[in-house]
Amino acid sequence: MMNTYRLGRLATISLASLLFAGCDDATPSDSNGNSGGSSGGESGSASDDESSSASATQGTASNSGTTTGDSAGGDSSSTGSPDTDSAGASSTSTGFDESSTGGGDSDSTSDGAESSSTGDSNDDDGAEDGGKVEVCEAPGDLTPCDAIGDDPTPFQAMGLGCDGGPNEAIPILNAVFQSNDATAWRVISQYGSYIDPGDGLPIWRPREGESMLIASTGTMPPANAAGVLIETTDGNDNTSNPDFSPLPAPMSPLEGSAGGAGGTPFVNCDDVNDCSDSLNEQWNLGGGNARDLLWFQFETVVPGGTYGFSFDFAYFSEEFPTFVDTTYNDMFVAWSDSESYTGNLCFVNDEPCTVTALAFDDDYPEHDAFDPVLEGTQFASTGAFDTGGGATGWFQANGTTVPGELLQLTFAVFDMGDSSLDTAVLLDNFRWDCEGCTPSEVDPCIGIDPV
Repeated sequence: MMNTYRLGRLATISLASLLFAGCDDATPSDSNGNSGGSSGGESGSASDDESSSASATQGTASNSGTTTGDSAGGDSSSTGSPDTDSAGASSTSTGFDESSTGGGDSDSTSDGAESSSTGDSNDDDGAEDGGKVEVCEAPGDLTPCDAIGDDPTPFQAMGLGCDGGPNEAIPILNAVFQSNDATAWRVISQYGSYIDPGDGLPIWRPREGESMLIASTGTMPPANAAGVLIETTDGNDNTSNPDFSPLPAPMSPLEGSAGGAGGTPFVNCDDVNDCSDSLNEQWNLGGGNARDLLWFQFETVVPGGTYGFSFDFAYFSEEFPTFVDTTYNDMFVAWSDSESYTGNLCFVNDEPCTVTALAFDDDYPEHDAFDPVLEGTQFASTGAFDTGGGATGWFQANGTTVPGELLQLTFAVFDMGDSSLDTAVLLDNFRWDCEGCTPSEVDPCIGIDPV
Protein backbone atom coordinates (compact mmCIF):
# COMPACT_ATOMS: atom_id res chain seq x y z
CA MET A 1 0.00 0.00 0.00
CA MET A 2 1.05 3.60 -0.37
CA ASN A 3 2.88 5.09 2.62
CA THR A 4 1.76 8.29 4.28
CA TYR A 5 4.02 10.63 6.17
CA ARG A 6 2.74 13.24 8.62
CA LEU A 7 4.45 16.60 8.55
CA GLY A 8 4.28 18.39 11.88
CA ARG A 9 3.99 22.08 12.74
CA LEU A 10 7.57 22.84 11.75
CA ALA A 11 6.99 21.45 8.26
CA THR A 12 4.14 23.70 7.20
CA ILE A 13 6.53 25.38 4.76
CA SER A 14 6.74 23.32 1.57
CA LEU A 15 9.68 20.92 1.73
CA ALA A 16 9.97 21.15 -2.02
CA SER A 17 10.82 24.84 -1.73
CA LEU A 18 13.42 24.08 0.92
CA LEU A 19 15.03 21.48 -1.32
CA PHE A 20 16.31 24.05 -3.80
CA ALA A 21 13.19 23.79 -5.97
CA GLY A 22 13.82 27.36 -6.99
CA CYS A 23 17.11 26.46 -8.62
CA ASP A 24 17.19 26.04 -12.39
CA ASP A 25 17.39 22.47 -13.58
CA ALA A 26 20.70 22.95 -15.33
CA THR A 27 21.89 20.46 -17.91
CA PRO A 28 25.09 18.75 -16.71
CA SER A 29 28.16 20.04 -18.48
CA ASP A 30 30.92 18.03 -20.08
CA SER A 31 33.38 20.89 -19.65
CA ASN A 32 35.37 19.15 -16.93
CA GLY A 33 36.64 16.31 -19.07
CA ASN A 34 33.62 14.08 -18.61
CA SER A 35 32.95 11.36 -21.12
CA GLY A 36 30.49 8.57 -21.76
CA GLY A 37 27.32 8.45 -19.72
CA SER A 38 23.92 9.92 -20.41
CA SER A 39 22.14 12.83 -18.84
CA GLY A 40 18.95 14.72 -19.27
CA GLY A 41 17.11 11.60 -20.35
CA GLU A 42 19.44 10.53 -23.14
CA SER A 43 20.50 6.91 -23.14
CA GLY A 44 24.24 6.22 -23.04
CA SER A 45 25.68 3.60 -25.34
CA ALA A 46 27.65 0.59 -24.28
CA SER A 47 30.89 -0.15 -26.10
CA ASP A 48 31.12 -2.64 -28.97
CA ASP A 49 33.73 -5.12 -27.81
CA GLU A 50 34.61 -8.74 -28.37
CA SER A 51 32.77 -11.65 -26.79
CA SER A 52 34.25 -10.82 -23.38
CA SER A 53 32.27 -7.57 -23.30
CA ALA A 54 29.90 -7.17 -20.38
CA SER A 55 28.46 -3.86 -21.50
CA ALA A 56 24.73 -3.79 -20.95
CA THR A 57 22.26 -1.16 -22.06
CA GLN A 58 18.76 -1.39 -20.75
CA GLY A 59 16.07 0.36 -22.77
CA THR A 60 13.39 2.71 -21.64
CA ALA A 61 9.75 1.90 -21.19
CA SER A 62 9.23 2.65 -24.86
CA ASN A 63 10.14 0.31 -27.69
CA SER A 64 13.80 1.30 -27.49
CA GLY A 65 14.80 -2.33 -27.02
CA THR A 66 17.24 -3.82 -24.57
CA THR A 67 20.62 -5.33 -25.25
CA THR A 68 23.43 -6.71 -23.16
CA GLY A 69 26.74 -8.49 -23.44
CA ASP A 70 27.69 -11.42 -21.23
CA SER A 71 25.60 -12.01 -18.16
CA ALA A 72 26.61 -11.11 -14.65
CA GLY A 73 28.80 -14.13 -14.21
CA GLY A 74 30.92 -14.01 -17.34
CA ASP A 75 32.22 -17.22 -18.87
CA SER A 76 32.24 -19.93 -16.23
CA SER A 77 34.42 -22.12 -18.47
CA SER A 78 37.37 -19.96 -17.41
CA THR A 79 37.40 -21.72 -14.02
CA GLY A 80 36.40 -25.06 -12.64
CA SER A 81 32.83 -23.94 -11.96
CA PRO A 82 30.09 -25.62 -13.97
CA ASP A 83 28.00 -23.76 -16.52
CA THR A 84 24.70 -22.74 -14.95
CA ASP A 85 21.95 -20.17 -15.34
CA SER A 86 23.17 -18.40 -12.21
CA ALA A 87 25.20 -15.24 -11.94
CA GLY A 88 28.23 -17.25 -12.92
CA ALA A 89 26.87 -18.35 -16.28
CA SER A 90 27.66 -17.07 -19.74
CA SER A 91 24.78 -15.66 -21.75
CA THR A 92 24.38 -13.81 -25.00
CA SER A 93 20.67 -13.03 -24.72
CA THR A 94 18.93 -10.90 -22.16
CA GLY A 95 15.39 -12.17 -21.90
CA PHE A 96 14.36 -8.63 -20.95
CA ASP A 97 10.93 -7.33 -21.81
CA GLU A 98 11.43 -4.48 -24.24
CA SER A 99 8.16 -2.86 -23.18
CA SER A 100 9.18 -2.58 -19.54
CA THR A 101 12.05 -1.30 -17.45
CA GLY A 102 12.86 -4.61 -15.83
CA GLY A 103 12.95 -8.35 -16.14
CA GLY A 104 10.30 -10.94 -15.44
CA ASP A 105 8.00 -11.01 -12.46
CA SER A 106 9.08 -12.83 -9.35
CA ASP A 107 7.01 -14.21 -6.51
CA SER A 108 9.88 -13.93 -4.07
CA THR A 109 9.93 -11.37 -1.34
CA SER A 110 12.63 -9.60 0.65
CA ASP A 111 14.52 -11.70 3.17
CA GLY A 112 14.10 -8.95 5.71
CA ALA A 113 17.78 -8.10 6.02
CA GLU A 114 16.86 -4.47 5.53
CA SER A 115 13.34 -3.16 5.27
CA SER A 116 12.39 -0.32 2.97
CA SER A 117 12.88 3.11 4.50
CA THR A 118 9.87 4.59 2.81
CA GLY A 119 8.31 5.23 6.18
CA ASP A 120 5.47 3.84 8.19
CA SER A 121 1.89 4.07 7.03
CA ASN A 122 -0.07 6.68 8.94
CA ASP A 123 -3.77 5.89 8.96
CA ASP A 124 -4.86 8.95 10.92
CA ASP A 125 -6.78 11.57 8.99
CA GLY A 126 -6.49 15.30 9.41
CA ALA A 127 -3.55 17.30 10.74
CA GLU A 128 -1.83 17.84 14.06
CA ASP A 129 -1.07 21.26 15.54
CA GLY A 130 -1.88 23.09 12.35
CA GLY A 131 0.42 20.86 10.27
CA LYS A 132 -0.53 19.00 7.13
CA VAL A 133 -0.58 15.45 5.91
CA GLU A 134 1.18 14.62 2.64
CA VAL A 135 0.77 11.26 0.96
CA CYS A 136 4.00 9.44 0.13
CA GLU A 137 3.40 7.52 -3.09
CA ALA A 138 6.57 5.40 -2.86
CA PRO A 139 6.00 1.63 -2.72
CA GLY A 140 6.14 0.26 0.80
CA ASP A 141 7.07 -3.35 0.01
CA LEU A 142 8.99 -4.00 -3.18
CA THR A 143 8.61 -7.30 -5.00
CA PRO A 144 12.16 -8.54 -5.83
CA CYS A 145 12.98 -10.01 -9.24
CA ASP A 146 16.59 -11.01 -8.59
CA ALA A 147 16.49 -14.78 -8.12
CA ILE A 148 19.84 -16.19 -9.25
CA GLY A 149 18.19 -18.73 -11.53
CA ASP A 150 16.37 -15.95 -13.39
CA ASP A 151 19.64 -14.32 -14.52
CA PRO A 152 18.87 -10.87 -13.07
CA THR A 153 20.43 -7.69 -14.47
CA PRO A 154 22.80 -5.62 -12.30
CA PHE A 155 19.96 -3.16 -11.75
CA GLN A 156 17.51 -5.86 -10.67
CA ALA A 157 20.13 -7.16 -8.24
CA MET A 158 19.98 -3.73 -6.56
CA GLY A 159 16.16 -3.75 -6.36
CA LEU A 160 15.50 -1.70 -9.50
CA GLY A 161 13.71 -2.17 -12.80
CA CYS A 162 11.43 -5.06 -11.88
CA ASP A 163 8.06 -5.58 -13.54
CA GLY A 164 5.08 -4.55 -11.46
CA GLY A 165 2.83 -1.67 -10.55
CA PRO A 166 3.77 1.51 -8.67
CA ASN A 167 3.07 -0.19 -5.34
CA GLU A 168 5.63 -2.96 -5.83
CA ALA A 169 8.46 -1.83 -8.12
CA ILE A 170 10.87 1.04 -8.88
CA PRO A 171 10.88 1.51 -12.68
CA ILE A 172 14.02 2.90 -14.30
CA LEU A 173 14.75 4.67 -17.59
CA ASN A 174 17.79 5.06 -19.86
CA ALA A 175 19.79 2.49 -17.92
CA VAL A 176 23.41 1.92 -19.02
CA PHE A 177 25.91 -0.55 -17.55
CA GLN A 178 29.38 0.05 -19.01
CA SER A 179 32.00 -2.65 -18.57
CA ASN A 180 34.14 -4.07 -21.36
CA ASP A 181 35.13 -6.96 -19.12
CA ALA A 182 32.59 -9.62 -18.13
CA THR A 183 34.75 -10.71 -15.19
CA ALA A 184 34.80 -7.29 -13.51
CA TRP A 185 31.24 -7.62 -12.17
CA ARG A 186 28.97 -10.32 -10.86
CA VAL A 187 25.43 -10.74 -9.63
CA ILE A 188 25.81 -12.96 -6.55
CA SER A 189 23.98 -14.34 -3.53
CA GLN A 190 27.02 -14.46 -1.23
CA TYR A 191 30.54 -13.03 -1.20
CA GLY A 192 33.29 -14.90 0.63
CA SER A 193 32.98 -17.85 2.97
CA TYR A 194 32.59 -16.27 6.40
CA ILE A 195 29.43 -17.18 8.32
CA ASP A 196 28.35 -14.92 11.17
CA PRO A 197 28.18 -17.11 14.30
CA GLY A 198 25.52 -14.82 15.74
CA ASP A 199 22.83 -15.57 13.14
CA GLY A 200 24.39 -18.39 11.13
CA LEU A 201 24.23 -16.34 7.91
CA PRO A 202 26.94 -15.01 5.57
CA ILE A 203 27.94 -11.47 6.51
CA TRP A 204 28.24 -10.51 2.82
CA ARG A 205 24.73 -11.46 1.70
CA PRO A 206 21.94 -9.54 -0.07
CA ARG A 207 20.26 -6.75 1.85
CA GLU A 208 17.01 -7.41 -0.04
CA GLY A 209 15.81 -10.12 -2.37
CA GLU A 210 18.11 -12.97 -3.35
CA SER A 211 21.09 -11.29 -5.00
CA MET A 212 23.36 -8.24 -4.98
CA LEU A 213 25.84 -6.60 -7.36
CA ILE A 214 29.61 -6.64 -6.95
CA ALA A 215 31.70 -4.40 -9.24
CA SER A 216 35.51 -4.42 -9.24
CA THR A 217 38.61 -2.90 -10.78
CA GLY A 218 39.99 -6.43 -11.19
CA THR A 219 38.76 -9.76 -12.42
CA MET A 220 36.71 -12.26 -10.42
CA PRO A 221 35.92 -15.94 -10.93
CA PRO A 222 32.32 -16.87 -11.67
CA ALA A 223 29.96 -17.66 -8.82
CA ASN A 224 28.74 -21.21 -8.35
CA ALA A 225 25.27 -22.44 -9.28
CA ALA A 226 23.82 -20.96 -6.08
CA GLY A 227 25.38 -17.54 -6.77
CA VAL A 228 28.13 -17.90 -4.14
CA LEU A 229 31.40 -16.15 -5.06
CA ILE A 230 34.50 -17.50 -3.31
CA GLU A 231 37.96 -16.16 -4.17
CA THR A 232 40.92 -18.35 -3.22
CA THR A 233 43.58 -16.05 -4.68
CA ASP A 234 43.95 -12.40 -5.48
CA GLY A 235 42.19 -11.35 -8.67
CA ASN A 236 43.93 -10.32 -11.86
CA ASP A 237 44.73 -6.66 -11.28
CA ASN A 238 44.08 -5.62 -14.87
CA THR A 239 40.78 -5.69 -16.71
CA SER A 240 39.92 -4.71 -20.26
CA ASN A 241 38.07 -1.67 -18.94
CA PRO A 242 39.59 1.65 -19.99
CA ASP A 243 42.56 3.40 -18.38
CA PHE A 244 43.44 7.12 -18.33
CA SER A 245 39.75 8.00 -18.37
CA PRO A 246 37.90 11.08 -17.21
CA LEU A 247 34.95 10.62 -14.90
CA PRO A 248 31.80 9.48 -16.74
CA ALA A 249 29.32 12.28 -17.40
CA PRO A 250 27.77 14.01 -15.61
CA MET A 251 30.33 13.45 -12.81
CA SER A 252 32.72 16.31 -12.14
CA PRO A 253 35.47 16.45 -9.49
CA LEU A 254 35.29 20.25 -9.29
CA GLU A 255 33.77 21.91 -6.24
CA GLY A 256 30.12 22.80 -6.78
CA SER A 257 28.93 24.42 -3.54
CA ALA A 258 28.43 28.17 -3.17
CA GLY A 259 27.32 28.42 -6.78
CA GLY A 260 30.53 26.77 -7.99
CA ALA A 261 32.93 28.78 -5.83
CA GLY A 262 33.19 25.98 -3.25
CA GLY A 263 33.74 26.32 0.47
CA THR A 264 30.18 25.70 1.71
CA PRO A 265 29.67 21.94 1.18
CA PHE A 266 26.11 20.83 0.40
CA VAL A 267 24.81 24.40 0.25
CA ASN A 268 23.82 26.42 -2.86
CA CYS A 269 24.74 23.76 -5.42
CA ASP A 270 25.69 24.97 -8.91
CA ASP A 271 23.79 21.96 -10.36
CA VAL A 272 26.85 20.88 -12.40
CA ASN A 273 29.85 20.13 -10.16
CA ASP A 274 30.29 18.26 -6.87
CA CYS A 275 28.27 20.07 -4.20
CA SER A 276 29.92 17.98 -1.47
CA ASP A 277 33.30 19.54 -2.38
CA SER A 278 34.77 16.12 -1.51
CA LEU A 279 36.13 14.71 -4.79
CA ASN A 280 38.57 17.29 -6.13
CA GLU A 281 41.41 16.77 -3.65
CA GLN A 282 41.22 12.98 -3.80
CA TRP A 283 40.87 12.96 -7.61
CA ASN A 284 43.97 15.12 -8.00
CA LEU A 285 45.87 12.99 -5.46
CA GLY A 286 45.27 10.02 -7.74
CA GLY A 287 46.56 11.78 -10.84
CA GLY A 288 43.29 13.09 -12.23
CA ASN A 289 42.37 10.05 -14.35
CA ALA A 290 40.63 6.72 -13.79
CA ARG A 291 42.05 3.25 -14.51
CA ASP A 292 40.04 0.04 -15.02
CA LEU A 293 36.90 2.21 -15.05
CA LEU A 294 33.53 0.49 -14.62
CA TRP A 295 30.42 2.67 -14.43
CA PHE A 296 26.66 2.51 -14.73
CA GLN A 297 23.73 4.91 -14.71
CA PHE A 298 19.94 5.06 -14.61
CA GLU A 299 17.09 7.54 -14.28
CA THR A 300 13.86 7.20 -12.34
CA VAL A 301 10.85 9.41 -11.65
CA VAL A 302 10.60 10.26 -7.95
CA PRO A 303 7.19 9.31 -6.52
CA GLY A 304 4.93 12.00 -5.11
CA GLY A 305 5.55 12.97 -1.51
CA THR A 306 9.03 11.37 -1.58
CA TYR A 307 12.01 13.45 -0.45
CA GLY A 308 14.91 11.00 -0.38
CA PHE A 309 16.37 7.61 -1.23
CA SER A 310 19.03 5.24 0.04
CA PHE A 311 21.00 2.16 -0.95
CA ASP A 312 23.37 -0.19 0.86
CA PHE A 313 27.03 -0.68 -0.02
CA ALA A 314 30.32 -2.10 1.25
CA TYR A 315 33.71 -0.88 -0.03
CA PHE A 316 36.83 -3.09 -0.27
CA SER A 317 40.39 -2.34 -1.35
CA GLU A 318 43.71 -4.20 -1.55
CA GLU A 319 45.49 -0.82 -1.53
CA PHE A 320 44.94 -0.52 2.24
CA PRO A 321 46.98 0.11 4.34
CA THR A 322 50.16 0.46 2.28
CA PHE A 323 48.93 3.13 -0.12
CA VAL A 324 46.85 5.39 2.11
CA ASP A 325 47.29 9.08 1.15
CA THR A 326 49.17 8.21 -2.04
CA THR A 327 48.43 8.48 -5.73
CA TYR A 328 47.08 4.89 -5.67
CA ASN A 329 43.85 6.14 -4.19
CA ASP A 330 41.19 3.89 -5.75
CA MET A 331 37.67 5.31 -5.58
CA PHE A 332 34.00 4.48 -5.60
CA VAL A 333 31.72 7.40 -6.51
CA ALA A 334 27.93 7.46 -6.34
CA TRP A 335 26.68 10.61 -8.08
CA SER A 336 23.24 12.20 -7.75
CA ASP A 337 21.84 14.65 -10.30
CA SER A 338 18.73 16.03 -8.60
CA GLU A 339 16.99 19.38 -8.31
CA SER A 340 17.84 19.21 -4.60
CA TYR A 341 21.51 18.19 -4.84
CA THR A 342 24.23 17.47 -7.41
CA GLY A 343 27.35 15.57 -6.41
CA ASN A 344 28.95 12.66 -4.58
CA LEU A 345 26.88 10.59 -2.15
CA CYS A 346 29.45 8.11 -0.83
CA PHE A 347 31.47 8.97 2.26
CA VAL A 348 33.23 7.13 5.06
CA ASN A 349 33.57 9.28 8.16
CA ASP A 350 33.40 12.53 6.15
CA GLU A 351 35.84 11.27 3.49
CA PRO A 352 34.81 10.15 -0.01
CA CYS A 353 34.93 6.37 -0.53
CA THR A 354 38.65 5.96 -1.22
CA VAL A 355 41.60 4.02 0.18
CA THR A 356 42.40 7.06 2.30
CA ALA A 357 38.96 6.93 3.88
CA LEU A 358 39.63 3.43 5.24
CA ALA A 359 42.34 4.83 7.53
CA PHE A 360 40.56 8.00 8.64
CA ASP A 361 40.60 7.11 12.36
CA ASP A 362 40.61 4.20 14.78
CA ASP A 363 37.09 3.20 13.73
CA TYR A 364 38.16 2.46 10.15
CA PRO A 365 38.62 0.16 8.45
CA GLU A 366 35.95 -1.91 10.09
CA HIS A 367 37.69 -4.99 8.68
CA ASP A 368 41.37 -5.43 7.77
CA ALA A 369 43.08 -8.23 5.88
CA PHE A 370 43.37 -10.40 9.00
CA ASP A 371 39.72 -10.11 9.96
CA PRO A 372 37.99 -13.48 9.45
CA VAL A 373 34.97 -11.78 7.87
CA LEU A 374 37.10 -11.34 4.72
CA GLU A 375 37.79 -15.06 4.38
CA GLY A 376 37.07 -16.26 0.87
CA THR A 377 37.58 -12.81 -0.63
CA GLN A 378 40.67 -11.47 -2.37
CA PHE A 379 40.94 -8.84 0.36
CA ALA A 380 41.95 -11.36 3.06
CA SER A 381 45.59 -11.99 3.93
CA THR A 382 47.03 -15.17 2.43
CA GLY A 383 50.26 -15.10 4.42
CA ALA A 384 53.03 -13.02 5.95
CA PHE A 385 53.81 -11.30 2.64
CA ASP A 386 50.19 -10.50 1.84
CA THR A 387 48.98 -7.97 4.40
CA GLY A 388 46.98 -5.66 2.17
CA GLY A 389 43.22 -5.42 2.35
CA GLY A 390 40.46 -3.53 4.09
CA ALA A 391 36.70 -3.10 4.00
CA THR A 392 34.07 -0.81 5.48
CA GLY A 393 31.35 -3.27 6.38
CA TRP A 394 27.77 -2.58 5.23
CA PHE A 395 26.70 1.06 5.10
CA GLN A 396 23.61 2.92 3.95
CA ALA A 397 24.14 5.86 1.59
CA ASN A 398 21.48 8.57 1.62
CA GLY A 399 20.38 11.16 -0.93
CA THR A 400 17.70 13.84 -1.31
CA THR A 401 15.06 14.31 -4.00
CA VAL A 402 12.21 16.53 -5.11
CA PRO A 403 8.87 14.74 -5.57
CA GLY A 404 8.00 14.21 -9.23
CA GLU A 405 11.45 15.05 -10.62
CA LEU A 406 13.50 12.87 -12.98
CA LEU A 407 16.40 11.70 -10.80
CA GLN A 408 19.61 10.50 -12.44
CA LEU A 409 22.15 8.39 -10.52
CA THR A 410 25.60 7.37 -11.76
CA PHE A 411 27.98 4.91 -10.07
CA ALA A 412 31.68 4.35 -10.84
CA VAL A 413 34.51 2.28 -9.37
CA PHE A 414 38.07 2.70 -10.62
CA ASP A 415 41.79 2.42 -9.83
CA MET A 416 43.97 5.49 -9.56
CA GLY A 417 47.71 5.89 -10.15
CA ASP A 418 48.02 2.47 -11.81
CA SER A 419 45.95 -0.62 -12.60
CA SER A 420 47.48 -2.78 -9.86
CA LEU A 421 45.68 -4.05 -6.74
CA ASP A 422 41.94 -4.30 -6.81
CA THR A 423 39.09 -2.32 -5.31
CA ALA A 424 35.47 -3.51 -5.25
CA VAL A 425 32.04 -2.47 -4.05
CA LEU A 426 28.94 -4.45 -3.08
CA LEU A 427 25.63 -2.71 -3.89
CA ASP A 428 22.06 -3.62 -2.98
CA ASN A 429 18.68 -2.51 -1.62
CA PHE A 430 17.84 0.75 -3.38
CA ARG A 431 14.68 2.21 -1.81
CA TRP A 432 12.80 5.48 -1.41
CA ASP A 433 12.73 7.56 1.76
CA CYS A 434 9.47 9.44 2.18
CA GLU A 435 10.78 11.95 4.71
CA GLY A 436 14.21 12.90 3.44
CA CYS A 437 15.59 16.14 4.81
CA THR A 438 16.81 19.61 3.78
CA PRO A 439 20.58 19.75 3.02
CA SER A 440 22.63 22.24 5.06
CA GLU A 441 26.17 22.56 6.39
CA VAL A 442 24.92 21.40 9.78
CA ASP A 443 22.98 18.43 8.39
CA PRO A 444 23.89 17.70 4.75
CA CYS A 445 21.41 14.78 4.60
CA ILE A 446 23.91 13.24 2.20
CA GLY A 447 26.13 10.51 3.58
CA ILE A 448 26.12 7.10 5.17
CA ASP A 449 24.85 5.24 8.19
CA PRO A 450 26.06 1.83 9.38
CA VAL A 451 23.58 -1.01 8.75
